[in-house]
Amino acid sequence: MIYTWNELTQKEGSRYLLENLISKGRYKKISHGLYSDGDSNELEELFARYPKATLTMQSAFEYYELSNYIPEKYYIVTPRNHCVITNDKVDQSYANSEVINIGRIEADTKYGHIYIYDLERMLIELFRMKNKLPRDYYLEVISSYRELFINEAISSYKLSEYCKHFKNGLSILRNIQEVFA
Repeated sequence: MIYTWNELTQKEGSRYLLENLISKGRYKKISHGLYSDGDSNELEELFARYPKATLTMQSAFEYYELSNYIPEKYYIVTPRNHCVITNDKVDQSYANSEVINIGRIEADTKYGHIYIYDLERMLIELFRMKNKLPRDYYLEVISSYRELFINEAISSYKLSEYCKHFKNGLSILRNIQEVFA
């Protein structure tokens, strides 16, 4: 697991004890201000460094196994006033404060502790960004969502509530209903 300096100081009780544990190898420094008590990976480090980031688009579709495509970058959305993430493996986009947290959930994964949008929010994102996605990719994800609708894993109530917060949300909701009717 990855910790910040402040989290470890609180966990261990004092700065002196923490520095002692670091020198003995219990925690290892992985980058400025971040420490690990074991193995860590890029995605876990990314979310430890940028806790306001949320996994979205191709990365989220891959996480939910809605697509066989494994993206070369991590697709992350952050608030508009957030700093620029200068990592070559990150494709960062920004969202308004009114919609950034809609459908945002916390997940403990094989990649560590991350934030990701739920299935309903990702369906809205799919329809919002469909013109920017390759057609075959879009159709693959739609096909996977069709299975989720059949199994009633998608909440129509959540979809309609989420759409209320988006500019042209009613249009997005109508498009979703047309595709899955």
